[in-house]
Amino acid sequence: MLINNFIITSTQSESDDNNEATKIYSFDNGKFIRNINNTSQNPINYLLSWYNNNNSSYYIIHLSKGKILINNLIEDELYCQLKKDSLGHIFGSLILHQNNKDYLYTTSEKADINIWDLYEKKIYTIIYINSFLVYIIKWNNKYCIVGDYTNKSFRIIDIEKNEIVGNMGGKDKRPLTCVKKAYHPIYGESLLTASWDKNINLWSI
Repeated sequence: MLINNFIITSTQSESDDNNEATKIYSFDNGKFIRNINNTSQNPINYLLSWYNNNNSSYYIIHLSKGKILINNLIEDELYCQLKKDSLGHIFGSLILHQNNKDYLYTTSEKADINIWDLYEKKIYTIIYINSFLVYIIKWNNKYCIVGDYTNKSFRIIDIEKNEIVGNMGGKDKRPLTCVKKAYHPIYGESLLTASWDKNINLWSI
């Protein structure tokens, strides 16, 4: 059984033993608790927590290369492995609750936003973009924003219709790598974007 306060770390390295596995540590004293199964031989790009309302259980979602691993955090059992041809490295994700369902939105180097039904354990729908996509964040209950590495811009997605409604940016000289929502004391709700040219841009509504 896990303690209440803990931190989870992952790595993009792989190994045949548990050296490169996703690890759980005590937040209180820093002591190692245990490894998470099925993760050592998979490069992990991103971690996301998920509470499953259907069975009242906590899960940790691992974004890897060509697959998504979802483990029960307490029991350390594999809930499911989601795969799709030509996914490549999966970099960004968010979970949205709609119509009594939990949907996982993921972005990858192989284009498009894949939307997974976490209860049915399969693809729900795809938003076709045909670009190298990085971070994805929820802006509000109507929109999410996706970092477009290839076009050095960010896409605005209507999450009620699951379609692209805007494309902004393109000012950076090198590819965009990260988008984050922030609250600015003057401009209010704002967007921060970072790129390989070492610039951070602030966008306001």
